[in-house]
Amino acid sequence: MSTENSPASEPKKPLLHTIPENLPEELLPLYDWWKTKGPTFLAALAAAALLVGGAFAYRAYRASKTATANQEILKAASLEDLENVVAKFGSTKAASTARLRLAKAYYDASNYAAALQTYDDFLKKGAPKAFREIGELGRAHALEGLNRLDEALADFQRFEQTHPEHFLYPQAVMGVARVLTLLGRKDEAKNRLEKLKAEKTEDEALNMVIANLDGIITRYAPRAERSLFDMAAEAAAKTAPEPEQQAPTEPPAAAPQKQESQP
Repeated sequence: MSTENSPASEPKKPLLHTIPENLPEELLPLYDWWKTKGPTFLAALAAAALLVGGAFAYRAYRASKTATANQEILKAASLEDLENVVAKFGSTKAASTARLRLAKAYYDASNYAAALQTYDDFLKKGAPKAFREIGELGRAHALEGLNRLDEALADFQRFEQTHPEHFLYPQAVMGVARVLTLLGRKDEAKNRLEKLKAEKTEDEALNMVIANLDGIITRYAPRAERSLFDMAAEAAAKTAPEPEQQAPTEPPAAAPQKQESQP
């Protein structure tokens, strides 16, 4: 009985790569590496190229979107336009500029609550360093407009102490003076203005603004508090009709006397 193994039962031998003719011996290791790991390397290289290309494409897209946002900000002519820019481009670098302009627009429209919220968003979402101080001072103005005087005073004083060389420093000091006046501390307010005037003696235009504010503080008198009953009585007195004046009555005419006959 034959003990020879059938062809089907013999283990398959790995196929050897055909070596090209005239291949220098020193390139044999490189050729072997290429045949065994070359396809994997190419796949990895292609994936890396896709990632790099995608990153560049994304950066180009972001740059294009930021440029479009800047154009929209420049063209914005109303509060609604700025609201639309912030809603549409809120994730771009230009959003900080848009939020800063929107907060100022809210303040100018006396919508101090919306201005404060927008200033807070501006400061929380990575405001550029060059504009951060503007947002901080704007927030103090919004608090003043909301009559949150203690908070406004703290923000104005913080700006005054931390940014003495900033171009908005005089605005912060005048904010301190205004709030002190509203809190009933007029003497402190006037003293602070005098100190600011001494610090900025060379700036005639600023000194005129300081003098104007000083005059306003001098004339300022807080409104007297009145109860609701007093206000209601005053309103009722203004709306009550005036009493009608009656025309004077004429005295009755005297009866004619009879003439006596002559004898």
